[in-house]
Amino acid sequence: MSDSLVAVVMPKWGLEMVEGTITEWLVKVGDSISFEQNLVDIETSKIVNTLTSHQSGTLVRILAQEGELLDVGAPIAIIAVNETTESEVDKFVAEINVGVVSVATTHSEKPSSGEGISDQISSANSDSSVDVSPAEIDDKIDFVIPKSLLGYDDTDATSATPIALRLAKQHNVAIDSIAATGRHERVTLDDIRTAVIAAGGRFRIAQKASYKSSPDGCAADDSDVPATPIARRLAKKLGVSLNDCRRTGRHQRVSKADVELAAFKLRPTPDLPAPAPAEEAPEVKEEAPLKAKPLTGMRRTIAKRLQASKLEAPHFRACIDVELDALLSLRKQLNDSRTDANISINDCLIKATAMALSATPKVNIQFDGKNVTSMPHADIAVAVALEDGLITPIVTKAETKGLVEISNEMRDLATRAKIGKLKPAEFQGGSFSISNLGMFGVSQFDAIINPPQAAILAVGASEKKLLPEGNNDVRQATVLALTLSSDHRVIDGAIAAKFLQTLKKFIDQPATMLG
Repeated sequence: MSDSLVAVVMPKWGLEMVEGTITEWLVKVGDSISFEQNLVDIETSKIVNTLTSHQSGTLVRILAQEGELLDVGAPIAIIAVNETTESEVDKFVAEINVGVVSVATTHSEKPSSGEGISDQISSANSDSSVDVSPAEIDDKIDFVIPKSLLGYDDTDATSATPIALRLAKQHNVAIDSIAATGRHERVTLDDIRTAVIAAGGRFRIAQKASYKSSPDGCAADDSDVPATPIARRLAKKLGVSLNDCRRTGRHQRVSKADVELAAFKLRPTPDLPAPAPAEEAPEVKEEAPLKAKPLTGMRRTIAKRLQASKLEAPHFRACIDVELDALLSLRKQLNDSRTDANISINDCLIKATAMALSATPKVNIQFDGKNVTSMPHADIAVAVALEDGLITPIVTKAETKGLVEISNEMRDLATRAKIGKLKPAEFQGGSFSISNLGMFGVSQFDAIINPPQAAILAVGASEKKLLPEGNNDVRQATVLALTLSSDHRVIDGAIAAKFLQTLKKFIDQPATMLG
């Protein structure tokens, strides 16, 4: 390996990031690179962020092109610290691909001491596939465990399969930090692999030398090739050697589909005689084929999170009408009296909601499916529509801020959200969400809860209505419909009703939320 070459890798911004898309390279091969210089814009599931260099030198190779989607930790470029040759760069790239050199961390902000993955990676084994038995695991794995997953505890022994437990104990993996998908909610070997790779580490099962087939594809012994029983029977029937088959089945075994594909490649379907032309067939104008477009990273994340919320959280809705006239009057006075004020109805609703959450703390919570966390402040996440999705920037400690401060902060967050320049801390978390479709003329709607929050407020459009006053009179009022969606696992109907009553009081008498 060369000490003068450093690999730039796909960074990990935030706990949920597992992959990123190269949006635009800001440098080109041959450019001199300085410490913390902007290198490339990368799109994650929520934002577009700029990766900066953690090493000075010269950019000698770009490994990932614009538009490519790569896992966290994947090498994307090479920086030469000292003068080097093309052959040395080629050798370095080859060593990266088989995992025998270390990679350098890059960042968008200065990392704290101790951050990053270990730079010691086990040497690579051969490239073929094979089943690995429990007895072989100890000496059949090349890996790097990120520091965030270290910390084995014997008390977690019952929460993992024997194979996963053996690996975790030997390599100091914290079982309680791994999301379990196995039977009886136990951590499996695949769970550890997924967590390690997602955290930027290395987890690779070493493999035996590939099986060799004879020129005719059938003569070589394939009895040792791992395969499902049905695949082995079908291969014998079709005269296909298992040596010539891929292994995409469970535990890297040859599946029925693998045998069928190998049989097709060996004996493709012969050309069929052309059918007789139809008599006086009318000319049919062919339409352009429909093109399927894959979901962006943001849309995939939105789909995954909202589907999980809808399936797991038992939503119930509570609706209330509030009068806006007093709030509109207060807003006009503030905007007219202060040159720095441009307060919107949504800004007022953020403040009123924050005050209502402070008065009803049982709604101001986070719930992860097992534990409830009471939040010390009203951190309001506000849905902002983007060109291909939405994002929820957070107004933190909203109960402590004035309307002008909330207005200015919300305008800044929304502007940076639309150009993809929010930091992860500015849109992850929160204790409550507001989604407002009133500007589109939507009178009322139901919103889906944004995990790990336990409630979300849907805001419709205001309308002029005639309301009864006294026994015989009527009056005109500006009425707004609000719908609260709550997670019934942790918020009861009476609590939701109390929150809406409190919110209505702050909106009906807005001066009370300014004191």
